Amino acid sequence: MTGGHQVHWLPLALAALLAMLALWLNQLTHRPAHVDDGGFEHTPDTIVEDFQALAFDQAGQPLHRLSAARLTHYLDDDTTELEQPRFSVLDKDSARVEVTARRGQVSSNGQHVHLLGDVHMSRQGQGAKAPITLDTDYLWITPDAGVMRTDKPVTVRQGQSTISAGGMLAYNQRKEVTLSGGVRGNYEQTR
Repeated sequence: MTGGHQVHWLPLALAALLAMLALWLNQLTHRPAHVDDGGFEHTPDTIVEDFQALAFDQAGQPLHRLSAARLTHYLDDDTTELEQPRFSVLDKDSARVEVTARRGQVSSNGQHVHLLGDVHMSRQGQGAKAPITLDTDYLWITPDAGVMRTDKPVTVRQGQSTISAGGMLAYNQRKEVTLSGGVRGNYEQTR
């Protein structure tokens, strides 16, 4: 070098490397939304307002109904979301059961319904037995098996009797309910 000017390449190379790193990080933050291996974005492919689905037994008798104010299906992961869902047991051999919630999800194979937020179930009274109500934040229903379960706190009421528990497993056809986790209650005997 002439004239007393000396070029320092190390700081220039470091500055160029930092500029390229900043450009690369900028490109990472501006990538399009995630697309899965199948090439589908997580956007709805089906939206149905005032949705209703009815299931029948082999003799053509109605078994249960699932309805919702709105159903949204996503193709990428085959999930179905429900707004204000209502599940009804219509089996003529069982007491009528209605379950409502703020939202819900249906499994990809359609075998399970997950109800979330302010879940309320009411079971019609039979004979001299008072109706039964149940309140929880989450309820997992397997409609074809007639199974309802929750691992969240649950309160069950029948007449003046109240039972609370940390979880529940119920078989509708067998009329069997198992409560677990700190079960407490007040039971009023009917005559």
